[in-house]
Amino acid sequence: MKFGIDPEFFVLNQSNQPINAYKVCKSTKNKPIKIYDINIYHDNVLLEANCDPVLTEGEFLISSANLVAAILENAKGYKISLDSFFEFSDDELTGKNAKEFGCDPDYDAYTLTINDTATKEIAKTNFRTAGGHIHIGGNTTDVVCDPLMKPMFVYMLDLFVGIPSVLIDNSTQTYRRRKYFGAAGCHRDKPYGLEYRVLSPFWLRSASCRSLFYNLCNFVFHEMNDNLHKKFINFSLDKLKGNNPETAYDCYGYDCNGVVSTINNCDRVMARKFFNFASNFMPNNLIQHIEHESNTVLSPYLT
Repeated sequence: MKFGIDPEFFVLNQSNQPINAYKVCKSTKNKPIKIYDINIYHDNVLLEANCDPVLTEGEFLISSANLVAAILENAKGYKISLDSFFEFSDDELTGKNAKEFGCDPDYDAYTLTINDTATKEIAKTNFRTAGGHIHIGGNTTDVVCDPLMKPMFVYMLDLFVGIPSVLIDNSTQTYRRRKYFGAAGCHRDKPYGLEYRVLSPFWLRSASCRSLFYNLCNFVFHEMNDNLHKKFINFSLDKLKGNNPETAYDCYGYDCNGVVSTINNCDRVMARKFFNFASNFMPNNLIQHIEHESNTVLSPYLT
């Protein structure tokens, strides 16, 4: 598995109010600054960073620690929030960058349609959202690179990554974010695989949490190559070519609509029920790690 991230963060002043990230980083995605081999730039009013994809957990723990350190160094004197939703004052949205929404659209794996209304809606408000996006790639023969299989890959990410995130993410703002971005099934198709856009940046909070989410994605990656989806989903190429292509992916093994609702509503009660189901297919070390993180409350700021 090739694994990469490009998390977004809110920059807060000493009064815990969000400020335009342009004030601490003038660089753009096309011309980022580099700190510890990490690319840092502003995107709209957010501070964003990315690193080269890695092949092992050890490499990821090093690169993600460097990313955290680089973000904190770039924003000295300010706080970096792990929340995913803030309302800005009018003064912080006067800059040109605050009105630029240049991201490519993402897709809903369940409806097979573009999520194209949220950007238009949020552009009318002072609300902004932040995501903890994950990039998963592989060789051309891996399931994650098969266009027909990618929706099912996202189904499995929602069940085995998105559901645990509801148990672990203790932010009260994630629900508000998902009204605009990061709903269940949200992803982008990439030449190397896909970008999973459901998580907020909360999971960057500690090395332990970063390790967990790397290993959850690694679990899905390898299990999908061993046909994990066949335990839950039927696929019909004929239906995909028909008038209702979304019916080509028939989820019979569990209530996928329930998973969608649970993630979108951050419903911890239902998340526990779906996690109990998913744990029947997961190794004990991952189950125990999820339980540990779900009972760990850390600072709401990047440290």
